[in-house]
Amino acid sequence: MIPANTDEWLTARIGHLGASMMPTVMLKPNRDGSEKAAREKLRKQIVAERMTGYAVDHFVSPAMQHGLDWEDQAKLEYEAETGNLVSPAGWFYHPTLEYAGATPDGLIDVDGVLECKCPTTVTHLDYVMAGVVPEEYRPQMAFQILCTGRKYADFVSFDPRLKTKKLFIRRFEPTAEYLAEVQLAAESFLKEVDLMFKLIDG
Repeated sequence: MIPANTDEWLTARIGHLGASMMPTVMLKPNRDGSEKAAREKLRKQIVAERMTGYAVDHFVSPAMQHGLDWEDQAKLEYEAETGNLVSPAGWFYHPTLEYAGATPDGLIDVDGVLECKCPTTVTHLDYVMAGVVPEEYRPQMAFQILCTGRKYADFVSFDPRLKTKKLFIRRFEPTAEYLAEVQLAAESFLKEVDLMFKLIDG
């Protein structure tokens, strides 16, 4: 494991498929069978990073910055609610795929990883009312499990602006079939990246 937010961590991720990219990788095609624009853009970004050796800059919106600012507090709230201690995480290379890895938000005991979100209040309340791990984050959490070799992921949503229902926690234990589906999607996408890289770079 490479500790998060270090120069080595930043370098390790360049040109790699990360867990947070998996929801985009697994987007279904358009009705006409064409690829979603976001998926195509992601492939081009990874190729660009491999060709330049530099990370592609990503826009950070105020909502995204809010999430970053409150992540540590979310972990503390999770620890207080569950009694589980959260250990620092870092970059885990995928055990079988080259150019792939994941950085969970934290590690729990010996078998778990943590995924924290601090979204808008409306989004947080959507999670609370649905009462399940949001579908859009399941590919990301499954890929974290594949990269770390752990068994489950705890999803945490935290909104400090609320007077009640500030914290939402659900455990995600993907089936072997779902893990295989995510694994195959990552393999296929990385083959597409390799092909594009070879076509451009010769």
